[in-house]
Amino acid sequence: MLDAGERLARPLPLVLLPDGTQIEPPAEYQDPRLGLDERGARRYQLTSRWRAEVAASFGLPTTPRREQYDVLIVGAGPAGLTAAVYAASEGLSTLVLERMAPGGQAGTSARIENYPGFPQGITGAELAAGAYKQAVRFGAEVLIGVELLRVAPELETGTALVELINGSQVRCRTAVVAPGVAYRRLDAPGVEELIGCGVHYGSAPAEAVRYHGGDVALVGAANSAGQAALHIATHARKVTLLVRGSSLEKSMSRYLVDRIHNCDAIDVVLNARVVRAEGTDHLEALIIADSAAETGTCVEVDALFVLIGGVPLTAGVAGWLRRDANGFLMTGRDILEPDERSWWPLERDPYPLESSQPGVFIAGDVRHGSIKRVASAVGDGAMAVQLIHTYLASPQPSVSGEPPPAEQNILALAEPPDSE
Repeated sequence: MLDAGERLARPLPLVLLPDGTQIEPPAEYQDPRLGLDERGARRYQLTSRWRAEVAASFGLPTTPRREQYDVLIVGAGPAGLTAAVYAASEGLSTLVLERMAPGGQAGTSARIENYPGFPQGITGAELAAGAYKQAVRFGAEVLIGVELLRVAPELETGTALVELINGSQVRCRTAVVAPGVAYRRLDAPGVEELIGCGVHYGSAPAEAVRYHGGDVALVGAANSAGQAALHIATHARKVTLLVRGSSLEKSMSRYLVDRIHNCDAIDVVLNARVVRAEGTDHLEALIIADSAAETGTCVEVDALFVLIGGVPLTAGVAGWLRRDANGFLMTGRDILEPDERSWWPLERDPYPLESSQPGVFIAGDVRHGSIKRVASAVGDGAMAVQLIHTYLASPQPSVSGEPPPAEQNILALAEPPDSE
């Protein structure tokens, strides 16, 4: 066994099992919350395989029980879990892949107060746990820490051969793609080097407790940022909410704006941007400037939480599923715009929520034109399953355009989203 000093000298994050087994991360560990990035797919793939190994070591389900499924669901956020509940309860064999933990980004929310049916609000973890239990009770299989690696369409059978990051293979007849989004990075010197050392993307409830009595800064202006600021303020001495725009009301619900303005522990700074993060082993200060200024003011902080929107996790499907200029997946009639059908191979028009690959449906935040709310994601998940029934009940249509690629390596591409 390693003593405490030796453990701290090892690469982090280091996983120690009760029997003393150590599972070291790859040399270039990739924070899974940030998704594929410009540093290349190999780094992400190695980290993804390591996470699958860790999940299996802790006894989490990582291997599918069947060889073929009616529905493969990628992502176990609100959209994916809802699709799993409806698909499994309606008799469709259902496999769900979740790379991190059920609930997605919504699952880390300290409290969701505008979701219908919960007048006192509900934590994201509670909402996710309930949907997860429902899906499993109806027979859905949910694999944790497992990602999609490669897809090979099989036109003669109407299925697709899917390879998972841990080497498992399954066939599926249809799919719901609902991976959500990765946190958008804050582009300022010093931030990247201090991730995990005072700089955090997102705001899991447990992280706020670590800064009890401290000074915390938070960058963001949407509902997720407002909810996080209010939660952190119950622990921190002071929360500085940095807003790039000139008003909170432009992007945040009124009830959150009112609560923030009435919270003595929260200071709102408008037209603000982070110029630089400073610190050696841990974040010590931020240089904050007016959005138009070149220099700024030094503010001592113990932590920085970044919630500035999301980047869709779609880099690996470029060239296979049509994306918009920002990387979000296009569906339905949007696939046919402008007036051409080069992305759509069938004579019939695509169904609503159907991607440019027939039988693959898109749900939740990753969909072009989606409303970034939990209730909207839930609606997408339910609607996708109804459309799957329609797709499966229809005769196999003829192909009018180019067939899909013989194989799509989902984690092979890592370029930033561009116009396609």
